[in-house]
Amino acid sequence: MYKRLYPQKCKQEIKAFKQKVLNNLYFSEHHLSHCSSAFFPSPFSNAGILTLDGIGEWATTTIAKGQDNHIEILQELHFPHSLGLLYSAFTYYLGFKVNSGEYKVMGLAPYGEPKFVDIIKMHLIDIKPDGSFSLNMKYFSYTYGLRMTNAKFDSLFKAQRSPESKLEQIHMDIAASLQVVTEEIMIALARTTARLSGSRNLVLSGGVALNCVGNGKIYQQLIKEEKLLDHIWIQPASGDAGSAVGCALAFYHIECQQPRIVDSSLGEQCGSVAKIVKGTTAKVANLPQFLQSSHSPTANPRIREEKSQAGRENADSLESTFPSLRDTASAVGWQSISAQVDSRICENAKNLATPQAEAVEMRNRGFQAIGKGATLAVVTADNRAESAIYRSNATPTLQDSMQGSYLGLSYSNAEVQTTLDSLNAVYERHSFDTIKHLTAKALTQGQVVGWHQGRCEFGPRALGARSILGDPRNTTMQKTMNLKIKYRESFRPFAPSVLDFAINEWFECDYISPYMLLVAPVKKEKCYPLTQEQKELFGIDKLNIVRSEIPSVTHIDYSARIQSVHKGTNPRYYALIEEFYKLSGVPVLVNTSFNVRGEPMVCSPYDSYACFMGTEMDMLVIEDFILYKENQPKEHIAKFRDIKDKYELD
Repeated sequence: MYKRLYPQKCKQEIKAFKQKVLNNLYFSEHHLSHCSSAFFPSPFSNAGILTLDGIGEWATTTIAKGQDNHIEILQELHFPHSLGLLYSAFTYYLGFKVNSGEYKVMGLAPYGEPKFVDIIKMHLIDIKPDGSFSLNMKYFSYTYGLRMTNAKFDSLFKAQRSPESKLEQIHMDIAASLQVVTEEIMIALARTTARLSGSRNLVLSGGVALNCVGNGKIYQQLIKEEKLLDHIWIQPASGDAGSAVGCALAFYHIECQQPRIVDSSLGEQCGSVAKIVKGTTAKVANLPQFLQSSHSPTANPRIREEKSQAGRENADSLESTFPSLRDTASAVGWQSISAQVDSRICENAKNLATPQAEAVEMRNRGFQAIGKGATLAVVTADNRAESAIYRSNATPTLQDSMQGSYLGLSYSNAEVQTTLDSLNAVYERHSFDTIKHLTAKALTQGQVVGWHQGRCEFGPRALGARSILGDPRNTTMQKTMNLKIKYRESFRPFAPSVLDFAINEWFECDYISPYMLLVAPVKKEKCYPLTQEQKELFGIDKLNIVRSEIPSVTHIDYSARIQSVHKGTNPRYYALIEEFYKLSGVPVLVNTSFNVRGEPMVCSPYDSYACFMGTEMDMLVIEDFILYKENQPKEHIAKFRDIKDKYELD
């Protein structure tokens, strides 16, 4: 290209330019880019790093340790032994498209029984206690052919499915079995990562890290039950798209040795929302029950009402004794602190010089700060204390640097209007207060809404910027959205978007999940028990059972892929769900990506209008504009009705 642009240059000049270019090109190993994308944007100064995917160069599984601006690779597994390729092989065998249909297998798994786990372990994969594994390559053909599996593989199951053909119970049982094996390996590898790295924080990346069911099992097993880890963070674009972020950050921090600034006093608590530690109350010295930040604009009325006169006097005394503790609470948006501590901790706290040191000291002495965005509670690490957590007016602030993963393009109102006018679309323009009310009202009436606001999401999940929304209470919403709007398989589940403070109220999860990468059960008190007749159903027949108060986002195993919505990263989406909450009493919306099957998520106003007109959506909201389907020119329905046929099926 240089020669074509500058034909007058001599050979020596061309050679010098070529060398200059080569000297300024930097290459990252594939798994280092994944590790970087997981660790550097995370809220942790140190973390164990686990990368799981199909293959990168030769590595398929990597365990590393991140510390400040450095990453150290600790262990690797190499091709052809790959958990990602094992999952892809079954995806192929079950009739779905490799590298895009794996999530369908995950969604199909709850419809089946894990009847083939022993066969998989006996013939296909040898799993070691530390999570390392080897595949029996006699059953796979991806090393030498264009197919993932061979006849020997088929002899184990005798159930290979053709694409788009009917799903049988055996296909669901195979999917369930694969998922169980995958989860076992993920948990074991996460445990090994924690041991080798010496960190209580875990970050994940690579395509397998998008297996949100497996991520949920890691959270449940290693954080809640074994207490081996304190926190988990997953790169929202865990697939190869996220490697672009990883390459850039690796160059900046590792090659250029640029420092990485993490607020350790906040980052260590970044996951907790409203964790309530159950058990008997610890002995409490004559200390205040509540400490309120003097910098808060308003006090929590519930806390204020429950303060006794003696408590207020003690609080005033403690505030004057420990001003830095008060300032720490104020700095991170906590409105109040519910403390159950003993006099030894207070004595030690007198000698602490900085808020950061206070946090470290309390953690080192077995205390854990929990409840960010609600009320900070200080409880004993052995879980003997029981703290009341009250909702404050503040909401959790995400401490990672992905900005909610809203890193794509955005469009101004002027650009939106220009596009709509060029299409002769019929629209109304309103203030956002009016828009959120009209949209929330339409949702409560069972309408399906296309929602286009702000910058596009980066990664495979719709997070409230380019989303199709519905009422989770609607018993037919899942079927309607799958068949009439997404034009996809009816079994595929939808995710709930829930206001951050309400996660623990509606789901068995006390951890934020802003990127829709954790699966957790719906709260038991929100669920309905199955009748004996319902228990006897199999496969897809289970689909239409109403299982909870939010049936459209409750999968058949009573689980949900949760997206916690935060005011700081998506204020408009947060405000919409709040408005829906006021009208319905439910702080949850059905959220699925704004596209039809096989289509990338919409980006531009034109994309959104075309998808809206080509499906059976009722209403479209683009920035400050509302469009109703019945008001649009009839010729537009004909123009865009074949949109689903323009894209190759996934």
